[in-house]
Amino acid sequence: MTTALPLPTAELAERVFAKCGYADRLPAGRFTARVGIMRGTIRGLPELHLYLAPDERSLPAVNLERLADWIDAVVADADLARATREAAHAAGSYVDACIATHALVGQRLDQARAVLGAGAGLTVPGTGSAP
Repeated sequence: MTTALPLPTAELAERVFAKCGYADRLPAGRFTARVGIMRGTIRGLPELHLYLAPDERSLPAVNLERLADWIDAVVADADLARATREAAHAAGSYVDACIATHALVGQRLDQARAVLGAGAGLTVPGTGSAP
């Protein structure tokens, strides 16, 4: 079950789609059976959402506690950070925690699109398209 997040402000909705600077990127990886862990970084919530998408052939390698801290400090979304932390602690496994986090990030992205789209068809930052 996904936690209901409060609607973001317009300012937060813009930060949800922003890419962070090089120094603020979140280290991550992707584990595959044949290759092992392929290292990478996450630059924003849209990229995190894609990264956590369930895939039968690989598993995201993200420190979920560090992820919650990153959401709080870099994206400055205390509500999503709290919900992410709670979902990780409540999950029965790492995979379940990743799935729950994917759903929470997706919910926040949808909310941000709705908030930004309320202003007469604005282009959503970071996507190049209208909401």
